[in-house]
Amino acid sequence: MSMRRCAASGTTGLVDAVVRMHAEIYAEPRFGGDPYFADRSFRDRLMIGLRQPGFELLLAELAGEPAGCFYGWALPSYTRWWTPLKDTLPSGMTAETGDRTVFIQEIMVRAPWRGRGIARRMHDDFLTGRSEERALLCVQPDNEPARSAYLRWGWEWVATTRFGAQSPVFDCLVKPLR
Repeated sequence: MSMRRCAASGTTGLVDAVVRMHAEIYAEPRFGGDPYFADRSFRDRLMIGLRQPGFELLLAELAGEPAGCFYGWALPSYTRWWTPLKDTLPSGMTAETGDRTVFIQEIMVRAPWRGRGIARRMHDDFLTGRSEERALLCVQPDNEPARSAYLRWGWEWVATTRFGAQSPVFDCLVKPLR
């Protein structure tokens, strides 16, 4: 397995491949055709991510074929990410400096390559290369395989949120990096 690490400029040429991977994974019955996971919505979120400071993507490849993808970026000091949670979390938790928190937007592994440790390797490689003091990700509470893996890997639940009226509910998990 090889890992390709790309900044935003290196990811631009991979957008279509990443969207195809997302479409394959989110066509699975557990996602039930939820519009939040539609290809267009995902592409829009990815394109917004590409413009964020510290954007980075890892692409796992086996035999020249994409097997998984992992990406995120640093939350800037002016982020609105925590806005829906400001009344439920201590103020120190939601303060950002631009280099405090890396937000993990997506972790995907295609079905034929699941159970081979690819998600864990992408997770560890990505976070090892980051300078932030903590990481943040969101997972649907009923996505038991992913949620339980994150908890085993040292993530801690801090809140539950939605990213808008069309969004499913997500658990927010945080992991210290230093």
